[in-house]
Amino acid sequence: MFYGIIMDTVRDGILRSYGPMLWKRIVSEVHIPSETFEFYERYDDHILINICDCMVEILNDGTRESFLQFFGANFIHYFYRYGFDKILRVAGRTLRDFLFVIDQLHDSNRFTFPQMQHPLFHVTEEDNHGVILHYKSVRFGLAHFAIGGLSAVASLLFNLKDLNVVIQKDLSNDRYSHIVFHVQFPNYKYEVKRLFDLPVLPNLSGTTFFRVFPFSILMDSSLKIHRMGNHIMKAFPDDTPLIGRPLDQVFRLIRPDIHVEWDKILSYGRHIVFLMDNRLPLRVGSTGKIRLKGQMKYIQNKNMLWFLCHPVLGSADDMISAGLHLTDLNLFDSTSDLLITGIHQEHQLEATIFKQHLWTKKLPAVQKKLNVCHKKNQRLLYSTMPKHIAHLLQWGVRANSICECQPLVTILFVYCLDIKTISDHLNAADAITCLNKTIVLFDTIADKYDVFKVEIKADASYMLVAGIHDQLHMIVDEHQRNVLSTKLTDETSEVDDEEEDETQDEHNKNPDGLNSSEIIAALSLEFVRTSEHFYNPISKKPFHLKFGFHSGMAIGGIVGSRNYQYCLFGDTVGIASQITTTGEVGRIHMTHTAYSHLIEENRYTVEHRGQTNIKGKGLTDTYWLTGLNEKSSKVSINSDSTTVKCPFSNPDLTF
Repeated sequence: MFYGIIMDTVRDGILRSYGPMLWKRIVSEVHIPSETFEFYERYDDHILINICDCMVEILNDGTRESFLQFFGANFIHYFYRYGFDKILRVAGRTLRDFLFVIDQLHDSNRFTFPQMQHPLFHVTEEDNHGVILHYKSVRFGLAHFAIGGLSAVASLLFNLKDLNVVIQKDLSNDRYSHIVFHVQFPNYKYEVKRLFDLPVLPNLSGTTFFRVFPFSILMDSSLKIHRMGNHIMKAFPDDTPLIGRPLDQVFRLIRPDIHVEWDKILSYGRHIVFLMDNRLPLRVGSTGKIRLKGQMKYIQNKNMLWFLCHPVLGSADDMISAGLHLTDLNLFDSTSDLLITGIHQEHQLEATIFKQHLWTKKLPAVQKKLNVCHKKNQRLLYSTMPKHIAHLLQWGVRANSICECQPLVTILFVYCLDIKTISDHLNAADAITCLNKTIVLFDTIADKYDVFKVEIKADASYMLVAGIHDQLHMIVDEHQRNVLSTKLTDETSEVDDEEEDETQDEHNKNPDGLNSSEIIAALSLEFVRTSEHFYNPISKKPFHLKFGFHSGMAIGGIVGSRNYQYCLFGDTVGIASQITTTGEVGRIHMTHTAYSHLIEENRYTVEHRGQTNIKGKGLTDTYWLTGLNEKSSKVSINSDSTTVKCPFSNPDLTF
């Protein structure tokens, strides 16, 4: 099982190098429970292998081994970026020194991650051109992850760009993976000397030595206990024979995972931390445990091994389990200080970790709420201006510099002649309620079409436009357009499935590819059908509504410095407004320009109204839209047949 912090380095590497969309796809295809990992939770080892295989399939590039090396390198870069480089830097002055203490670095995390099953790294040979490094792990198939990590350490910490790690042998069995690496690099610090050429101990009596180091064990070449420190002996019952017994009868070797043999211990003892606990019952009872950690020292002139160790104690419970007291501990190390401090801070630490776990578990829910709020904000913003204009504002383009030319749009006005009557006879609250219900009904109908609501004027006009397209090239120069395009692409890559569905729905609003005049025509017909059920709550008669639209060029842009508003300007707006105000109640009017675009596909029936005097244009032909042409293909733009309930269908409605 991997701790979540390891998996988070994998996630971080994918996000940084390949982007969030690839990570989301991997989460889906590998069936990872969440897009984020809890640092102290444990996850199945196979997730990492599955992620590598998934990336090979998606990217159609690389191999499982190459991606494992990538994740191993990012593992080191991850901790380097977040301030853990100090513990790596103090590991050794050279890469050679670092390779000798990897096991100790792993062991330093035993309190933070007590169930971590870290691999064992052991140097057995070295020369001027590198070292022979043994890698042992209970996990299989991750040797290339270790290679990536070693390469990153060499590059980041020791500026060695030419490190070469070769798999020399594979000694794995069904219990663990055992790989022999030849780590090739300029090993300038190598000095030829005998393997066990260690400093000679001073001439001290055994009694004096064991008084100074009360936690130590002396063994002969047959690995039988020759002598033992008094504080270790006190942990066992008085009638338990210890001296003269083989080491593996009294203690169980936990790390390294080797057979308790003289040659193996000599080979590993130079730079591997040994960890063992008791096999025989302690004085406190059969469930008691004492765990010893230290280094094996070879005494050459006596041909003996001296295990210089100390008890591994993380809390007062560990002391009770081992049957030890503070007076048994050495005064020259910090074990007693840590225990005393730990007793006072243990409850606070547990409470802090518990809160951290709670907040970590809440993170996906908080992220989900944040996404929901973000979507609401985006929908609100997109309701006030076209999406491409909103994107420009979000990325820092000055509002008043946004001005675009729309070469062909169709603008529809709807005028309600009953507003004055309502405002004269209803109080303010009821008048607003009545107006709001009308606008909400119009908006509900308009949402089914590919149109944009520009504004509602004080003269009770409702204005819609079809045919607004992204005119980014009219607003910014080529360099700015490239920069904004990159930013908008990055933003689009973070859109989730729900937003993609919404985008798809927008495309479905115009499946037949109607032009802007045909879209407005279909919308106008539905407005008219629905308005037949509009009843004025004062007169108890249908609302008096006028409809009119015109096609042409328009200029769009943002006005205002605080309350931004997207507006359309030009003759097209004025002509559409005039064709509506000069029209008849309950009928849909259009100009000759709109008519010429509407009859292209012969989808609608139109009547010639006559000539109308338009300000600035003089007399011009105008037309009435009367319905759909049954002989032509049906307009499927409103094929969902959504029923819209009219709030004023009851003529007796009162406020």
